[in-house]
Amino acid sequence: MSEEKFNFMALQLVFVFLVVYLGQVFTGFNPGFNAAESPWWKFFTSFFGHGSMEHLFNNAFFIALFGSIYERLTSQRMFLKTFFVSAVIANLSAFIFFPETTVIGASGGAMGVLAALAVYRPRKPGLALGVPAPMWSVLIAYAFIDVVGLSAATTGVAHEAHLLGMVAGVFIGYRLRDEPFLSQEEEEDIEYQWRQRIKEWEEKWMLD
Repeated sequence: MSEEKFNFMALQLVFVFLVVYLGQVFTGFNPGFNAAESPWWKFFTSFFGHGSMEHLFNNAFFIALFGSIYERLTSQRMFLKTFFVSAVIANLSAFIFFPETTVIGASGGAMGVLAALAVYRPRKPGLALGVPAPMWSVLIAYAFIDVVGLSAATTGVAHEAHLLGMVAGVFIGYRLRDEPFLSQEEEEDIEYQWRQRIKEWEEKWMLD
């Protein structure tokens, strides 16, 4: 596999999230977007900010894990395209479901990357709530959580944005299914390496 296809862009994006969050903490800058009163450019800065350290950690985990796999199977450019397209679609929820509320976070883009990976390569191993599982079931698990969350009391989580990001990712993943990004041998090598990492993770954290 050519090196330009995997330049750790997913991890670089996580670093950007961290820098922006530190800027929020130390300068008081709020990159969130409120459809009723925010300037237009905050629609885009909201992709990079987070409401808490836990919020940041969750999105960093999704992007670092699923984004790195997706980037290796496709390309740096496709990873970024998927993230930003999904984030834009997800943020449209601000006008529909949260017109008076500030939205912030990379969750929509992260869910889009997860969904694109699951549709593009549904049998690849992944993690669903910490449990090793094929990617198609990982997508179903997180989609179910968000669907259930739609009927829950106010939790501060934009489940609608997550689902819109997933929908965007599903369409992108479907269109990629016939794209020859990697040879079969390269994909098998990546899958073997990933399965070894999953096994090591299980032995370290799940087994006595």
